[in-house]
Amino acid sequence: MDENTFEEEIDLLQIFEIIKQKLSLFILICMIFCTAALCITKFVMKEEFTATAKLIIVQKSNSSSSQQNYTYSDQQLSQKLANTYSQIIMSEAISDPVISNLDLYDKYGIGSGTYNNIVKVSSANNTEVINVSVTTNEPQLSADIANEITSVFEEKIYDIMQIENVTTLTNAKVPERKSGPSTVKNTLIGALIGLLICSIIVVISLFTDTKVKTEEEVKKIFDYPIIGSIPDFEIKDAEAEENDD
Repeated sequence: MDENTFEEEIDLLQIFEIIKQKLSLFILICMIFCTAALCITKFVMKEEFTATAKLIIVQKSNSSSSQQNYTYSDQQLSQKLANTYSQIIMSEAISDPVISNLDLYDKYGIGSGTYNNIVKVSSANNTEVINVSVTTNEPQLSADIANEITSVFEEKIYDIMQIENVTTLTNAKVPERKSGPSTVKNTLIGALIGLLICSIIVVISLFTDTKVKTEEEVKKIFDYPIIGSIPDFEIKDAEAEENDD
């Protein structure tokens, strides 16, 4: 066994010994952080509800000849436009009318900055469908905003792009279940934070422990031969010795 391997084994033994000694403390730390995360999720963080409306982009061919070729080209163009339209939905050209129409700023304090945080727009891969998702603390409000966005977008897109090719595929429905925060996810995060703190304690204990525990450590530190050692023994009580006799 070389010196490096020996040092690694000693370190592992020290780590396991520290964990064994402080196991109760580590369990308590993890439980505290899990409980704290659970309570914050349940009683402090507000529930979130997400409503999603869908738009579809359909290119219209003007010529009846070579209809199949036109249809394929139109499909490719629609897929590319989906990314462009996603950016337009997030712009003030759409957000300002939506905020104004629903009086969002005065009633809920939702301005342009908040709009960009609660609205998520995504285009499904290789499709002409655009998903408009809105997340707020009220299920009805989420659905109202999502539907208003699609309505304003259909109205404004011709003025912006000079193309009338957007249709609402599905309106947003009022969500019946919350979309967040996740109790399980946050509790696991609390557990991970607890484990991280336990790891820090182990590292600190490992580097601050200066006790010499074995003959090999003595040889390494002082570089002197060991001529003898005192074995471990128990001192028996005098009365116990007399009874044995």
